[in-house]
Formats: sequence, C-alpha cells, structure tokens
Amino acid sequence: MVVHSRAAHGAIVWAAALLLSLPVFAQSQLFTFEQDVSGYTGFSDTTIFSESNNNGGGTDGVFSGTINQLTFDGQKQHRRGLIQIDLTSIPPGWIIEDATLQMTVSTSGGNFGNFDCSLHRVTGSWGEGSVVGPSAGGFGGPAQPGDATWQSGHHGISAWNSAGGDFASGPSATAAAGLAGSDVVWSGAGLISDVQLWVNVPSANNGWLVLSGLEGQQQRIKKFHSSEATQFRPILTVLAQPAPPLGDSTYQVPLLCLAFTLASFATLRRARTTTR
Repeated sequence: MVVHSRAAHGAIVWAAALLLSLPVFAQSQLFTFEQDVSGYTGFSDTTIFSESNNNGGGTDGVFSGTINQLTFDGQKQHRRGLIQIDLTSIPPGWIIEDATLQMTVSTSGGNFGNFDCSLHRVTGSWGEGSVVGPSAGGFGGPAQPGDATWQSGHHGISAWNSAGGDFASGPSATAAAGLAGSDVVWSGAGLISDVQLWVNVPSANNGWLVLSGLEGQQQRIKKFHSSEATQFRPILTVLAQPAPPLGDSTYQVPLLCLAFTLASFATLRRARTTTR
C-alpha cells in the first residue's frame, strides 16, 4: 500500500504541475470603428486636388485617381484621398492580431472596372476641413486655413515636404476597387504594423493616403463613400489582445514543469526503495 500511495502521490503532483504551468492567454477583443456608430466620431477624411488648393473634407466621398478633364494648360488632374481613424480606445501596448479597412465605391469614372488602389501610411499631419465642392465634390472647394491641400498638410500654416502629400513609398496594403456599390477591403501585415504603431504611439497616427494604381490615366478614378456619407461609411476592424504581463508564464512553463517532474520522480524512487 505504501508503494502505490507514494507512486500515486507523485503522479498527481506531476499532473498538477503540468496543469498549473499551462499559460493562460488573454482573450482577444474586436474593435470596430465607424463614424457615428455607438457614439464614435473619430474618423477624418478628405480629398486633395493636384490642380488647385481645393479641399473636399466636407463631401460625402473620398476620391482617388485621375479625372477626364485637363487643366487650361493641358495638365492632368489627379485626386488623392486621405483617411485617419482615432484608435485611442485601444489600450497602449495591446498586441494587434488583425486589421481590416473596408470602403465602398460610390462611383467609378467612365464606369471602368477593377483597378488597384493602395493605402500608404501618411508621415505628416493634415487637416480634414469641411468644404463641400461642386460636381459631387469632385473638384472640391476653396481650402480654409488648416485644411489639407495638394501643397499643404495645413493650408496657410504648414506645407507638405513633397507636393501631393508626405507618405511612405511602399504600400501598407493594396486591393482592387471595382464598380459602384462594390466593397474594397484592405488587410494584411502592413495594416497590422501601421495600427500597432499608432496604438503604441498615438502621435504618429496620420492615417493613410489612398493612391490609385492608375494615377495619370484619364477617367480612371474612384469615389468612395466617406465618413460624411449617409450610408456605406468606411469601417476599420481591429482584433487585439492585452500584452502579456511581466514574468509571462510562457517563459515559466519549462522550468516549472522540470522542477515538478524531478520532484515526482524523486517521490517514485523513494517509494520503490521502501519496498526493498
């Protein structure tokens, strides 16, 4: 009876050690950001226009691409979208597991089908403005002080380092934009990296620039529903989990298992010695 009792005790100790040493992972949480939903008002978006200091921050659309018309001196007219999303409701230090931005095409220039649009991380601050321009916002309106334009992040206050916006040369994500009514979904490691940076360093969050893959080709332009739209507004979803605490059990597991395993073997050995 002594042998069985001590052997069983050792086995119980060993099993308990394994169970106690298993890491307990924090549960992931899904954050959804959409303007005017659940009291959220952290979306900013606008369009900048290559031919003028116009701003389109108050329109119901964000444009990306090149329109059909030329300027009086024969220059093409490009549009680039800017979008910024306040992420401060995600606690600093949380680990970003996934990030997805969805926008819906409102109109497609020339009824042209799919072409790629890329998100580029903006590296300079900018202002949204509230201008509503003519032609459904496609030409913007005169920028007010602080509004983003092709030349300035903040009109009359601070210029971009490069005309057309300051942004990372490599895209964070690329997706095909189709005809009116189609959804465009950007995701992947680049977006995760951007969101992680902005959660950890909120002051670095200047959002994304929406750049057409066919910029320069006339009548290849997409208008996306903006945060001012009455429907189909942009949505950012982020999956995140709390950072592991110091002394995370992931590092304690091997040592804890080893210690209890050695203890259980010692118990069994003493039990066998008792029977001799």
